[in-house]
Amino acid sequence: MRKIVLAFLFCLAALVGTAQTHPMRFMGIGMNSTLSTFVSKLKGKGFVEDPNHSKPNMVVLKGVFAGERVKLEVKSAAKTHLVYSVNVYFNMSTQFTYPDLQSRITSKYGEPVLELNNVKEEPVFVKYTTDYTRWQLDTDTVTQAYNAIVLSKCSYHSTSPLTITYLDGKNSKVEALEVNSDF
Repeated sequence: MRKIVLAFLFCLAALVGTAQTHPMRFMGIGMNSTLSTFVSKLKGKGFVEDPNHSKPNMVVLKGVFAGERVKLEVKSAAKTHLVYSVNVYFNMSTQFTYPDLQSRITSKYGEPVLELNNVKEEPVFVKYTTDYTRWQLDTDTVTQAYNAIVLSKCSYHSTSPLTITYLDGKNSKVEALEVNSDF
């Protein structure tokens, strides 16, 4: 009996030690899939690919998100092709304001971990965001990477005043390792 209890405790400790975060989800689709599979599922939800703007490891789609016409950029790691980022670009005519989206995301995911207002960094060519809020979701216990959602107000983007970025922490870390592997 003692061996059974010890074996059970060992198995339980092993499960807890290897527990990982759930993959980031976008529109109910897990981001722990390849780019082609993820895009296929988005097409099933009514999104249409824009082949003129797509690149290797990035697919641009147009469709409806939260009742608004948006453009999506879905990015994947170069070697594994796992999706690590989805950027949602709202049109200039969006009904949402920055505080509206901030409130909606906070009500779903909780309080943000970082909030910057009126940031005006101006390097040589690009003006960055003026407002920025990040929500950090659960953390992968193995890689220590966390899923995140970032809301930004764009002063430089001529077609999109508001952007939401969904980041899968584990796949983002894989992409960073792949990019830096040559150095």
